[in-house]
Amino acid sequence: MTERDLVIEPRKSKKEKALPRRALLVANPAEAEDAYRVFEPYCATKRSLYQSRIMVDTQHRLCVVGPALGAASAVLILEKLIVLGVKEVYLVSCCGSLDPSHSIGDVLVGTAGVSGEGVSRYYGGQEVCAPDRGTTEALMAHLRSRGMEPSSGVLWSTDAPYRERRSAMLPLQARYGVTGVDMEFTALCSVALFRGIRLGALFVVSDMIWTRRWKPGFGSAAFKTASRGLIERIVDYGLHMEFEESA
Repeated sequence: MTERDLVIEPRKSKKEKALPRRALLVANPAEAEDAYRVFEPYCATKRSLYQSRIMVDTQHRLCVVGPALGAASAVLILEKLIVLGVKEVYLVSCCGSLDPSHSIGDVLVGTAGVSGEGVSRYYGGQEVCAPDRGTTEALMAHLRSRGMEPSSGVLWSTDAPYRERRSAMLPLQARYGVTGVDMEFTALCSVALFRGIRLGALFVVSDMIWTRRWKPGFGSAAFKTASRGLIERIVDYGLHMEFEESA
């Protein structure tokens, strides 16, 4: 199959305004609302995108976008962001922990992903993919400079969270060192590589899947506090780094 064989391509319409080169993409609805609140003091414009919203700051340094729940939805949004000018994306999401050393509220930086979703293969993606190394390292350094100590790990991305099986995940842990489970990471990595943009991904542990019984923590103070703190730091990073480059 050639690119000329494609039926639909992502395009920028004449009425659509270009976006900043950096974007904070927040996967989950509750955390997206937090991101809107954090970004509101810097916001100049707002618009809708599919079932998500885009906010752009007054100096055109960063846009905040979300929610983007699930691989298919996240990729639709990412493709549009790219044609509107975004070159670097920071994904903020949550993950289930397969590692007893990662507790609810811990921050995890994705260093590689194992695809269990259905989107990556359409972008020539391999079973194992990785985000941009430079972006990942820069994000980790920024978080540490702002008092947050993230861990790093390999994520398995799935389209079907209600069909997760320990019997399937434990071999992935043994073979690839998978420490967490999410829904978007590998698809976004595949698109970023295919389109030639940079992607870094950050996760807050929201639930424990290694325990005998599933232990959710989405509503816990630890999860909410960590998510809000992570979003604040990434907004600061996107705004500050853009200022440095344009100075």
